[in-house]
Amino acid sequence: MDNFNSMGYRFHLTDQEIIHHFLEAKIRDGADFSAVMKEVKFCNFEPWQLPEHSPLPSDNQEWYFFSKIVYKHSRSSSKRIDRTTREGSWKVTGQDREIYDENSGQLIGKRKTLVFYQGHGSNAVKTCWVTHEFHSEIASSDQEPFVLCRLKRKSDDEPSSRSASSS
Repeated sequence: MDNFNSMGYRFHLTDQEIIHHFLEAKIRDGADFSAVMKEVKFCNFEPWQLPEHSPLPSDNQEWYFFSKIVYKHSRSSSKRIDRTTREGSWKVTGQDREIYDENSGQLIGKRKTLVFYQGHGSNAVKTCWVTHEFHSEIASSDQEPFVLCRLKRKSDDEPSSRSASSS
């Protein structure tokens, strides 16, 4: 990626760059991007713990991570992804956004938007933490199932945001 070395203090990728330059290379070749985004078990952490695991500081409250897909019931044929942490869970909001290669028009991936809810069950409270989870449509079933997560902390003055405690 040509602008990789000239990224300066702001590192913001397009959806197409996320799929083509990072996620597909990670899935296909096991490429190492640990200088800009680490591989973490995303749901082993609460969202407010993840920024400290990012190799890049973020002035715009946005961080990138690779994570292996973990299914809820590994022994069944269910393809439901486990998005539960110790203190809450990530809930899908809205519809998946399809991502197309702008040069060929081919579907290359999907982006799911998830919001973190602190607590479990009916006591769960929506927080200011949002992630976009990117899935490659090009990966084959025999390759490592990875997603790329773009974590964002909404500012407290944005509508419907609420700070999570940092305990």
